Amino acid sequence: MQVRIMTSYSKLLAVMLVFLGYSSFGQDIIKIRNINYTSYYSKSQHIPVLVVYSLTPEQFNCNKLKGENSIKLSPDPQLPDYTALKQDYENSLFDNAQMMSGQENGCDKDAYTESYYYSNVMPMPKNLYKELWEQLHTKEMVKAKKYKKIKVFAGTVGRNWVIGAEHNVVVPEYCWKVIYIPSTDQYLCYQFHNIEPFNAKDKVNNHKVDLNTIESLAGVHFVNGVISASYVVTTPNQ
Repeated sequence: MQVRIMTSYSKLLAVMLVFLGYSSFGQDIIKIRNINYTSYYSKSQHIPVLVVYSLTPEQFNCNKLKGENSIKLSPDPQLPDYTALKQDYENSLFDNAQMMSGQENGCDKDAYTESYYYSNVMPMPKNLYKELWEQLHTKEMVKAKKYKKIKVFAGTVGRNWVIGAEHNVVVPEYCWKVIYIPSTDQYLCYQFHNIEPFNAKDKVNNHKVDLNTIESLAGVHFVNGVISASYVVTTPNQ
């Protein structure tokens, strides 16, 4: 009888530990909805672990761009205490890389401004950001024009070191992107090692991987263009 009680107690304790683990993780990662993107932002790491957005030509293909060229990165008003990171990025070896680019939001002034919130930013080597990552932004817009609508998932994984004296912004080991084309049910997946030396001859397609690689790396799962993870509420409009 005592053995049964202990066994039941052990099972209950294990369930409680799992629940507490997920609760703590959930409390650390905050879901922030902005006009054109949703950020799952880690308060402890001071970076998004995931940014999700849909992209259509109407968001960037207009006669008169409404974004302001002089705009600068700023805290996200929905989480200001954890996204006031200007000084942390200054004088670091890393660029403040936007997960969704400002150019992809150029037809809406407010959306453009929101793309410059630190809830949409991660530290990335300057060459990787300016060369390959921005080439992916261009590819996204080409695909959005061709197929009328795409969904994009951009994420970070791991920890190499930190930058900044104020908030200790985590430099992730990997960054990744998945471009989903609804009309063809096609996934285009890319994975980058976030600190490896940059090769000027490198190409975006050298970093193309299959969907299973991203799912294993990031601990996520995709079905019909919808992502699921322990910190994501699975809905069609993340």
